[in-house]
Amino acid sequence: MAARYALLTATLLTLAFVSARPASAAPARTRLVVDSIGGQPLAGKPELWTGTVRRDGPRAPEVPECEAVSCDRIQVKVDLPQFLWRLRSGGVQIAIRFINGTPDDNLALAVYRDGHRIGASTAQVGTAQSVVIPEAPNGVYQVYVVDGLAFGNPEPSPSITYEGLAQVVYDPLKHPVRDLLPDLVALPQQNVTFGPPFDIFNDPVPPGSTCHQSEIDEDHAHTCLRFDQVLGNIGKGALDIRFSQPAGVPPVDDQEVPTTQRIYRSNGTFSDVPAGNVHWHAIHQHYHLDGFAQSNLWRTNSRGRRAGDAPIATGNKVSFCIATTNIDPDYWGQRAFGADAYPAPNCLEPDSTSGGLDHFKQGMSVGWTDEYNWFLPGQYVEVTGVPDGDYILDTTVDPTNRLIESDRTNNCGAVRIRLSQMGTANPQAELLGPGPACSAR
Repeated sequence: MAARYALLTATLLTLAFVSARPASAAPARTRLVVDSIGGQPLAGKPELWTGTVRRDGPRAPEVPECEAVSCDRIQVKVDLPQFLWRLRSGGVQIAIRFINGTPDDNLALAVYRDGHRIGASTAQVGTAQSVVIPEAPNGVYQVYVVDGLAFGNPEPSPSITYEGLAQVVYDPLKHPVRDLLPDLVALPQQNVTFGPPFDIFNDPVPPGSTCHQSEIDEDHAHTCLRFDQVLGNIGKGALDIRFSQPAGVPPVDDQEVPTTQRIYRSNGTFSDVPAGNVHWHAIHQHYHLDGFAQSNLWRTNSRGRRAGDAPIATGNKVSFCIATTNIDPDYWGQRAFGADAYPAPNCLEPDSTSGGLDHFKQGMSVGWTDEYNWFLPGQYVEVTGVPDGDYILDTTVDPTNRLIESDRTNNCGAVRIRLSQMGTANPQAELLGPGPACSAR
C-alpha cells in the first residue's frame, strides 16, 4: 500500500483552465497544476482562479442556464492517472465563493461535459457553491458561473467577483470502520449592531425600533443588540438532521416534531439517533431545530477577561433552519471540504415524499458554515439598562448537548465589543476583534 501511495504522489495531476467568455476574443488563460493528488488534507495546492459576473455581461445560448442571464465560462481539463480511482474513491471538486456583493446576491454553478450537464450547485441563500464530480473521467469540462437572483432579492448587484477552485478530493478510507462525526464550532461574529433590522419573513420592525415585532411580542424585547451567528462543521462527517410530517397536512403554529441525527460510517452505512425537536414557526413559515445556539454578554475585568460568575445579558437559545451557506476560510485552498449537500433555502421544503410522509433534511457538510445574519429574527441579546463599556460576546453551538459530535470543547467562540450611547435613542456597538477562550476568566 505504501508503494502505491508513493507512486500516487509522484504522478502529475493536470487541471488546465482556459477562461473564455463566449462574446470575447481575448486570449485564453491556461494554468497547469501538479502535486495535487495527495491525501486529505491536500498535499498539493489546488487550482484557483478569479472571475467577475456582470448583470450586463455576455450570455451563453448553448446552455439553458445562460440563455437569459450572464455567465462566466471556464474550461477545466482533467488529466489524471488512469489507475487513480481504482486506488482511492473520490472525485474532482469545483467550487466558487463570492468575494464581493451583498448577502442577498447569488451566483449558481453548472458543470457540463459533451453538451450534458453533469453537476450543479444552485443554493439561493449563501455565498458559495460546490460540485463534486465522482471519479471524474479525463477530458474537458465546461464550468459556468451563472448570475442569478437570491432568495427574496428583487435585484442583485451590478457585478459580483468570485474566486474559483478545482481540486481532487477523496472519500474517507473505509478501514478501520468508524463513525464519521461532525465537529461543531462557533466562529467569530462579522457584524455587531443595533440595526435597525428590516422586515423579513413577514416579521415587521416598528419605526425606530432595534427589534422585530416577534421579538417584542414573544420576549418583551426593547433594546436589541444584534449580531451574526456563524456556526461551522470542522469534523470528519456531515451534520445531518431528519424528520418527517404527514404529506399535505398544514402544520400549526409552534408544532413540535421529533428529529433524528444521521450518523454516517466510513463503510457507507449509517444509523439514526434522537436529536431533539424542530418547531414550526408560523410567522416565518418553516421549521427550526430548537436551541441550536445561544449567546451571552459578559462584563470584562481589568485583564480583559470575563468578570463575574454570570453574564450581564443572555440571549434565547436560537433555533436554526440548518443549511450550508459558506465555506470555512480555513478550508478554502487548504483542506478538502464537502459538496453543498444542504443548500439553503432547501431546508424550508421537503427533501422527498414517500409513504404519505414529507421527509425533511437539514445539516452542514464538512468544511462549511451556516451564517444567520444580524437582521434575521432571533439574532439578538436584550440589553436594556446595560451601561457603556467593553464587553465579551460569546456564542455556543448546541448548548444543551443534544447532538453527537467528535469534540464538545470547541463549541463556544467569543468576540470583544464596545457599547456606547446606551440608554439613548441611538445606541452604538463596535466590533473590536476576537475574544478570549470561553473558559478564560
